[in-house]
Amino acid sequence: MAARVYVIGTCDTKGDELRFACDCLRKAGAKPVLVDVSTAAPPEHADVTSETVADHHPEGRGAVLGLGDRGRAVSAMAEALKRYLLTRKDVGAVLGLGGSGNTAIVTEAMRALPVGVPKIMVSTLASGNVADFVGPTDIMMLHAVTDIAGLNAISRTVIGNAAHAAAGMVEHRVPKARKARAAIGYTMFGVTTTCVNEIRRRLEPGTESF
Repeated sequence: MAARVYVIGTCDTKGDELRFACDCLRKAGAKPVLVDVSTAAPPEHADVTSETVADHHPEGRGAVLGLGDRGRAVSAMAEALKRYLLTRKDVGAVLGLGGSGNTAIVTEAMRALPVGVPKIMVSTLASGNVADFVGPTDIMMLHAVTDIAGLNAISRTVIGNAAHAAAGMVEHRVPKARKARAAIGYTMFGVTTTCVNEIRRRLEPGTESF
């Protein structure tokens, strides 16, 4: 099954930007899938509608859509999106666009994906503390610079760069190690670095260090 780039956001407020990202991906030779995670407005045109995503919530779409409480809706949609993505077998990369709500929704789903699956979040929050969004994963946070509220010289460049990065990572996969080695985890902090480096040197190349 061909790997695809899942482009995710709220089509009711970020539709033009999301479609622009999809256009950039297609021009770069990638295959985009537009996923709508709107929680309040009627379904917008997308390859995967918000209703389809919401159906993956354990309590059904009624637990996600039309709640009237934005906080609850965002949390519920994040759970539904996570479960939806985990059912897909063709996720080559995930590209998210948005502000606070979209960032919370998309990054929660991204954190459920394995390390190594490209994950790029173009966010208005990326210039601040993003620890809660990234967690212990390999999510790439790209600062939107301007608000994602229309296409302009800056947003086109930032979104285009993100799309091209996603396309490149799908097209040029990092090869996996040919032979698995025993894994050893180390921690280092200041004065222990010299000791740990020596231990690692003596145990390699028969082990893999983390």
